[in-house]
Amino acid sequence: MSCRASPWIRPSLPAGPRFPTSGRPRSPLGNMNLWKNPILKNSWTLGVGVPNIFALPSRMFRCMALSGSGDNSGFARPTSTDEAVAPLPLYSWPDKQRPRVCILGGGFGGLYTALRLESLVWPSDKKPQVVLVDQSDRFVFKPMLYELLSGEVDVWEIAPSFTELLKNTSVQFVRDSVKLLRPSDHFRREPGESCTGGVVHLESGTVIEYDWLVLALGAEAKIDVVPGSAEYALPFTTLVDALRVESKLKMLERKRFGKSSPTIEVAIVGLGYSGVELAATISERLKNTGTVKAINVQTTICPTAPQGNRDAAVKVLESRNIQLLLGYFVSCIKEASSADDSSGTVTYSEVDGDHKKLILDLQPAERGLKGQTLEADLVLWTVGSASQIPRLQPPDTPYVIPLNGRGQVETEETLLVKGHPRTFAIGDSAALRDASGKLLPATAQVAFQQADFAGWNLWAAINDRPLLPFRFQNLGEMMTLGRNDAAITASFIEGLTLEGPLGHAARKLVYCLRMPTDEHRVKVGVSWLTKTAIDSLASVQNAVANSFPPPTPMGDTGTATNPSPPPAAMDPDSEVVFDFLPYLCQYKSGRIHRPGGSPTVPAGTDPATGVVSKDVRAGPASVRICLPPGATGKIPVVVYFHGGGFVVGSPARPSTHNYLVDLVARSGAIAVSVYYRLAPEHKLPVAYDDAWAGLRWAATLGGGEEPWLLDHADLSRVFLVGCSAGANIAHNIAVRASAPGALPDGVALRGLALVHPYFTGREAAGGEVAFGPEIRGYMDRTWRFVVSETVGLDDPRVCPFVDDAARRASAGIPCERVLVCVAEKDFLLRERGLWYHRELKASGYAGELEIFESKGVGHAFHFDLLGSEQGVELQERTVAFIKK
Repeated sequence: MSCRASPWIRPSLPAGPRFPTSGRPRSPLGNMNLWKNPILKNSWTLGVGVPNIFALPSRMFRCMALSGSGDNSGFARPTSTDEAVAPLPLYSWPDKQRPRVCILGGGFGGLYTALRLESLVWPSDKKPQVVLVDQSDRFVFKPMLYELLSGEVDVWEIAPSFTELLKNTSVQFVRDSVKLLRPSDHFRREPGESCTGGVVHLESGTVIEYDWLVLALGAEAKIDVVPGSAEYALPFTTLVDALRVESKLKMLERKRFGKSSPTIEVAIVGLGYSGVELAATISERLKNTGTVKAINVQTTICPTAPQGNRDAAVKVLESRNIQLLLGYFVSCIKEASSADDSSGTVTYSEVDGDHKKLILDLQPAERGLKGQTLEADLVLWTVGSASQIPRLQPPDTPYVIPLNGRGQVETEETLLVKGHPRTFAIGDSAALRDASGKLLPATAQVAFQQADFAGWNLWAAINDRPLLPFRFQNLGEMMTLGRNDAAITASFIEGLTLEGPLGHAARKLVYCLRMPTDEHRVKVGVSWLTKTAIDSLASVQNAVANSFPPPTPMGDTGTATNPSPPPAAMDPDSEVVFDFLPYLCQYKSGRIHRPGGSPTVPAGTDPATGVVSKDVRAGPASVRICLPPGATGKIPVVVYFHGGGFVVGSPARPSTHNYLVDLVARSGAIAVSVYYRLAPEHKLPVAYDDAWAGLRWAATLGGGEEPWLLDHADLSRVFLVGCSAGANIAHNIAVRASAPGALPDGVALRGLALVHPYFTGREAAGGEVAFGPEIRGYMDRTWRFVVSETVGLDDPRVCPFVDDAARRASAGIPCERVLVCVAEKDFLLRERGLWYHRELKASGYAGELEIFESKGVGHAFHFDLLGSEQGVELQERTVAFIKK
């Protein structure tokens, strides 16, 4: 039977005796039973005299697979039965007959090809098994990374997890990096000989044997271009890059807060689309607190962009605090020192501790320009990229995959790699030309369209149908220029460019429709509509407020002949009316900016601990449930409340999620972590009400419908645990639970654990007498900022022993035991934690009371230092409290 007619058939097990048990090589994984591992289910050993129990197609292919990166001969050396040969774990495909498709790269090309294959109609015996391999656990919608810096989008919106996107498909996802490609579809075979496409070696050691391969690995940022660029400059191509830049900007903003100088200086190298979008976004964010210095070797920006987009970009860049340095290239980047005076100005060798200024040496690329030196706090590099394919070629056959001078794969117009009838290449990995002979640009639009053709042509190849030639249809180009500004030029309407808010809305609509799945499209669309409505309402409120003249002070006797000049109007979107460092800033326009954004970790199985989690609706609130691995029978229930000053955070925040799964794994308890709504959008007592709803939901076993709680929750052992503001919530929920009939019969609050609790008061407690009036004023302002109605710091919700009624309520909490944890260097809250312990003990509380102090660390240290000696000690103390 020919390969073309039946490419997925593989030969049966070779006849003859098995390899003697005594002579079988030992697995490098020791005594682990590989058959119990779904990924490493099959291990294989190749060599002369050793039968291939996985029936690889030919002796030639077996030799090729065995020759690793260090065997230049390309053939297996003879071995004796006494010589150990390290086995290679082989990826286990679920079905032994259906075709196997391996897709490398989970960007626009790879993910959308997988989804396209899933959407096609297949004969039952020919529907392929698809595995998608990517080094990240998230798909990244790269054109919207800039909106992370402006605060317009959350991480989950533009970087959903592959697990979430593929949950309703048969596509399998493997998180790993590609180490080596060994295609075999270029070898000539005899008629009727079974064949396979080749193998892929992953960094983990796993080998994937495939029938069809899709190369969609994209390109990597090429940053090691000039001396110092790799060491000091940051790229902006991945989610990790964007979060790193966000963290750096946030650090610079915090250090400069409240100071008139020096300004923040950001240098951006390259003014293609990426550089222009970064310059526009960062300059808008910094406003008058910083300067963007944009460097480009050419004298025009975005040279390949349509004229309408280029004109819109120039107009925006010239209107903002951006210094354009056109016709220059960077020759060197280094740290500044006191000896650096080439620019004739004073340089800062060090700013606020460990942050150092950087020096960029610029050389002219055009006649008539002179070299110059720039200073910058942050350097972003947006020029240059490198294909990943060249380093993945077999060392013994480095040209087995044809490449162009840029390292891109040469393909036919059907997207098949030249000379490889079972390998497709798309996106940045492929070198494909348009009808005029020009290479197609490395854009998301090209990858979108190629993925559609690649999926169809895979279907056609497997079903022995003719393949379609790829034809790129340019639909236009888009670029963001700020929070409410963008430019779109459509190719099908000559001369039309949408700019400003209209272009911004159109761009977001197009990208929302381009999200990978229908479910994610709906989630993102609802989220963006909600944010737009809130921003619009804030703008209307601001416009109404500004329409009224300011009131004239009493006793003002100013006359019309000598009027006072009106104060200069200030941009309401840049005027800070409340600063709640390090959590958020509120502007006069009503806009809320949370510098850290809202990074999240998707629910699922934690690879480090084996804890399984899921997000569910809990009445009016939502919760994340965490179940320990191998849970059997009834186990304690921990209801957890995260911290964040009532204004930031969630159970999905990476630090919170990691802390909680570690606590669950150590304690063996099932945890219910509450998503409570945040201030100032939802002021207290909303968070208290959501937290109470979460506890009530857990106490009723999810209304009798949650299987994890029904199977495992021991409601006679319920614990309330919280950190910082979450500890404040835990205390107030415990007080609420003391009311008769508040919780169902049989529910017992066994313990209350308060970690670095957020309490305060108008009167100083203990060491707080050393606080100046500004500290007490700060505590009063921030408390009033998060609560709707309050008497201030004498509110019993934040000062639980302020009077006799509050004291009786605290003494009556229905918990058998209370654990209070403080940190030695918690400047603001350590004394209040000790005060809470003293006052509760004196109040007549009838239960057991414990106090624990972590030495040498500060507030909420354990989220960043969970594996440190102090972090483990604190965690073990909490675990012992639960298990007691």
